[in-house]
Amino acid sequence: MILDEEPEKEESTEEGEEEGEISGEAIEKGEGSGEGEEVSGTGGGGVVETKGYYRIMFPKGKEFRYVFTALANLLQEANLIIDSEGIKMKSIDPSKVSLIILNIPGSSLEEYSVSKELKIGISFDTVKKILKRVGARSKVELGVDMGRNRFLITIYTKKGRESGFYRRFGIPIINVAEEEVPEPKLEYPVRIRMDMDVFVDVLSAADEISDSVKFVAKEDSFSIIAEGEGGKALETTYASSDEVFYEFSVQGSHDATYAVEMLLDFIKPMKQISDTVTIEFDNNKPLKLTIDFAIGSVQFYLAPRVA
Repeated sequence: MILDEEPEKEESTEEGEEEGEISGEAIEKGEGSGEGEEVSGTGGGGVVETKGYYRIMFPKGKEFRYVFTALANLLQEANLIIDSEGIKMKSIDPSKVSLIILNIPGSSLEEYSVSKELKIGISFDTVKKILKRVGARSKVELGVDMGRNRFLITIYTKKGRESGFYRRFGIPIINVAEEEVPEPKLEYPVRIRMDMDVFVDVLSAADEISDSVKFVAKEDSFSIIAEGEGGKALETTYASSDEVFYEFSVQGSHDATYAVEMLLDFIKPMKQISDTVTIEFDNNKPLKLTIDFAIGSVQFYLAPRVA
């Protein structure tokens, strides 16, 4: 049986300098094919702990889809930590220039009751194929079957389990060896919270000029600058009093340069579920973006480009 709604179309994401470093089966029915089985739904509710099986229900599919799309754009694999407090992840991308910290409190989810810590290694290459099937009004249930060593993603219509229809995908839980990286303890003289649409639009324009973008913050303004070959250049400057800002705190004058493509790969999906982004940086230090969404938050650190 098929779902009674179609998922939204996924929005495409998109020398002389070098990056610094941030330090401190496949599917049920048709293994390896990327196709899932469409079967009748079952009853039962909540996150149920029964013989090593755990279930978590997301209230809306769009948060799950776009958060995990942003993760999948930068990560190949990672460990999800699911415990009594919620869903967490802290992972460095393969090039070791970005760090992503995800936090989804259990209290923000529709159904959640996990009493022990679970460490779930997942491949984002596989998950990314499933995300395209998640509609904005769908409901998504995550299941962890420790007995079968499987991570399950079940997509329901907006009525949830009551609809009687679902599509369930099973992927193997893998062993992911990640280095233990402490969260950066940085104090930033720049803290700006601005409109997400404006931020993405400016970075998209900069991406057409150069592969890097320079942030310049002064006490009365914020500029985003891109300089490319053949004299191409783009400078966008906003006064601190501009309506695009919800918070503007800058002490002194500061600038740093970052890879624009990695920025866009992460924030374009997040734009679908968040209206604002908080930007923090300092001279030649990692950029920190904080994005809050309906059920949680994510922090994205990106190492500066240095000449």
